[in-house]
Amino acid sequence: MRYFTVECFEFDEPGQWSGQYRASHRWRLAGVDCPREGVWSGKGAYPTVDLSAVDDPVLANPKGPTSLEEYNRLVALVRPFVPPELPVRAGVSFGPMVGTAQGRFGPVTCYPPWELVLREDAVELLKAEGLQGIIAVRMELRSRRSTMPALYEVEARPLAKLHPDCIGEFKTPACDVCGRPESFRLPPKRWLLRSSIPEGLDVFGIQGASPRVVSERFVETVQRLGPSDVHYRELPAE
Repeated sequence: MRYFTVECFEFDEPGQWSGQYRASHRWRLAGVDCPREGVWSGKGAYPTVDLSAVDDPVLANPKGPTSLEEYNRLVALVRPFVPPELPVRAGVSFGPMVGTAQGRFGPVTCYPPWELVLREDAVELLKAEGLQGIIAVRMELRSRRSTMPALYEVEARPLAKLHPDCIGEFKTPACDVCGRPESFRLPPKRWLLRSSIPEGLDVFGIQGASPRVVSERFVETVQRLGPSDVHYRELPAE
């Protein structure tokens, strides 16, 4: 099986679609001020995670980086609602995206680069064709167009890893004070660690990196619906 990252067009590339959305997730963990690492915050989202039972306004309206003590308190509140195999880190968001949208959207949208959004017919087609790992959450978007199709954010869970040989000197160690994971700058030439690829899944994320990865089955299927303003870059595996 071949795999590809989904990447948005560069700002000067002409696209087929005019669609834009301005939205954010219902809840978010703020950044943390670690005594050792300083202030840091990652990216990522679990739109399937519902925190409506957590009675803490800080998660719905985070105000900048928190102290380590406050950060640990919030992580403890959130952790029971997140699948145990998924990390909970500073900067991660939860729940559906809420906001506004305008214009016309292609089958696949990837802007900003760490968000993968599908038009409703793309979700339906992928599921009808039996693709696996399509965790799609409907975005709560207001639009002046009454005929605008629903949009869905894909929860691309960070299950795979880049191969250690392509990270090399780009890597920094994990922090045992705040729990910041091992991190790295995304290398210009990269490939997946084959043994880490989740078997049978057609969509997944990469631990410590923002690109969303899709299978060749995914690419072939959504292309039946016409062009999207994204590039599919092959990501080898060793």
